[in-house]
Amino acid sequence: MKNKIRHTGIVTKNLRKSLTFWQSYFGFKKIKDDIEFGNTIDKVLGYKNIKVRTIKLKDSSGSLIELLTFKNCPVIKKRKILPYTNGITHISITVNNIDKIYNRLKKKIRFNSKPLYSHDGKVKMTYCRTPEGAFLELVQEI
Repeated sequence: MKNKIRHTGIVTKNLRKSLTFWQSYFGFKKIKDDIEFGNTIDKVLGYKNIKVRTIKLKDSSGSLIELLTFKNCPVIKKRKILPYTNGITHISITVNNIDKIYNRLKKKIRFNSKPLYSHDGKVKMTYCRTPEGAFLELVQEI
């Protein structure tokens, strides 16, 4: 069996904002919307009496994002994610026209910079913030 990444899970407090971000701004389509609870999810996540809404979104290449909204978990102080923070810091997606996307969204979401060419000139790229505070890297192959 070959290993491959199945999906990326993103916990959100504002589902509407996250859905707008992924669907309206980047073209992901909702393929599943579910409420998970019970013994199995409690054991897998290591917390009792979990109730979580999960929404799976798919891009045009078949890659999946899973948005999770917990209904009854403790509030944890938000950790600020920086590009150099240890652990997972960003998701990267390939786009066709990075300048067009940047110009359309720069007043709606926060970017670190305008799109710039990589040091080897093979891609144009930029980072923006997701509604949850992580980074989304946009990459256009040249």
